Amino acid sequence: MGRPRFAAGFLRLFAATAATGLGDGCRIAALAVLATTLTDSPVLIALVTVAARVPWIVIGPFAGAFADAVEPWRAMRLCLVLRAAVVAAFAVLVLTGGAGIWVLIAVSFVISSIDTLADNLAQAVVPQVAGGAGLEAANSRIMGAQAITTDFVGTPFGPLLLAVAAALPFGADALLTVLAAVLIWTVRAPARASLDRPALTVRGLAVGAGEGMRALWRSGTLRTVALAACLVNCANLTVLSIAVLYTVHVLHVSAALYGVLLLVIGIGGLAGLAVTSWCVARLGRTGTLLLSTALCPGAFVIGGLTSNAVVAAAALSLVGFTTSVMTVVTLSLRQDTIPESHFGRVNAAYRLVVNGVSPAGGLLGGVVAGLAGLRAPFFVSAGFAAVATAAVAWLVVSGRSSAGAAQSGSTR
Repeated sequence: MGRPRFAAGFLRLFAATAATGLGDGCRIAALAVLATTLTDSPVLIALVTVAARVPWIVIGPFAGAFADAVEPWRAMRLCLVLRAAVVAAFAVLVLTGGAGIWVLIAVSFVISSIDTLADNLAQAVVPQVAGGAGLEAANSRIMGAQAITTDFVGTPFGPLLLAVAAALPFGADALLTVLAAVLIWTVRAPARASLDRPALTVRGLAVGAGEGMRALWRSGTLRTVALAACLVNCANLTVLSIAVLYTVHVLHVSAALYGVLLLVIGIGGLAGLAVTSWCVARLGRTGTLLLSTALCPGAFVIGGLTSNAVVAAAALSLVGFTTSVMTVVTLSLRQDTIPESHFGRVNAAYRLVVNGVSPAGGLLGGVVAGLAGLRAPFFVSAGFAAVATAAVAWLVVSGRSSAGAAQSGSTR
């Protein structure tokens, strides 16, 4: 029996994801450096990053209804073409000296808005190309391609390209986005039922967003998983918000090694992506989800107790590992359980809960560190992770209880 294969179109989706991930890494890192050459204001520099987060809240809920209202492959192509045009125009402004700090903030918001739409569309089409290899395998490979090209290749190269020529990283991003658009353009989209699509109007998209949130709330499984994922995200951001200070004042190493700490976390994340399919095949989705969340509290406690840089790096790499496993499993669960006609709306509601609320963890980390020291946020994160573990454990137990009740009923 041959090894299960992905369906037609997967390799092109994979390659397109890698191309846009490389462009993202170059652009995001270069924007951060470019901002420091245009202003000394910490607030304005921070706004470049904040502007990229805002679309998750203001565009995200409507992005799902949009994804359900259109043919996803065609809409992805249009998003990529639009993104390429925006980045290319920005590269010209940089080249001609017309890119001030407010232009950077605006471009960061616009590109992130387009990506918010495109990400929902991309997640919606994965079941169409997963084939016999399965959703976990498809999602792991796509996320792995994005992580490697964005974090390990694009992010270091962006500032280097900027040093050669200010417009170069943005021109590279535009060309890579064009390549991704061409790849997606060659995928033959399968026929899609036109039932129950939201209207492409402001009212229709708003109604669709509300439908997605209600559907998420009615599903006990998705609601619990969303809560657990939100808590884990909060835990991660609570720690990451003070990680630079923790590196210097608790671990007593140079601030330059902060990048190494992030690299180690990223390597842990890649390891998690590599083994998720193996874990799901043996433990099932809920069992794998329980294992990944259960490892988090101890890792945070170790990080809070140690002053050894190697031990801290190992603990935080475990956090990266478990977060990646959880991300793949929860995405595959949504793709498998949400009807195709409603996937965009419910998926957007889920992502709003997870990504819209969790940034509060970053603020909490700073406040707690100011009040109780740089170790304290790790213990707060451990508490968040423990509650997430309890939520997933309840999901596992209730699922077994339901299965047992159903089996008992069938034997009567």
